[in-house]
Amino acid sequence: MSGSVALTAVKESMPAKILEIVERSPARAYVYIAPEEIVAASRFMFEECGVRLATVSGVDTRSGIELVYHWMSAKDHQFIMIKTKVKKPFPEIDSVGSFLPAAVWIEREIHDILGVVFRGHPDFRKLILSDDWPEGIHPYKRGVRFGEFKA
Repeated sequence: MSGSVALTAVKESMPAKILEIVERSPARAYVYIAPEEIVAASRFMFEECGVRLATVSGVDTRSGIELVYHWMSAKDHQFIMIKTKVKKPFPEIDSVGSFLPAAVWIEREIHDILGVVFRGHPDFRKLILSDDWPEGIHPYKRGVRFGEFKA
């Protein structure tokens, strides 16, 4: 199904890092990896495949915080999503901001709303929450009820 040069390169160059690949369409593929592989996978996507990081999204699930790194190959007209899951109650993952400046603000936003700590982040100030927002309260985490605290 895949005509993507980037996806082919991922399959050939990172087989030991890949837990699963799901190709939903010729334009969209999901590559599942362990969280400790995110820096190597992101560096490969950016430096070797020449694709761009469009965004990173996250969702709080019962079993952990899922992070999806959305990579776009303009040449192949394809999105390749690198998915991983970090464990709760203290979700942590290495930052990719040291070599991907586009990720710095995205990681700050995900920390604000989901509480994920990005180890080695170059600037971990709050981004979208006010400076007086209560520490440890992340509005997109399961179980947060806004009436239970005062900002």
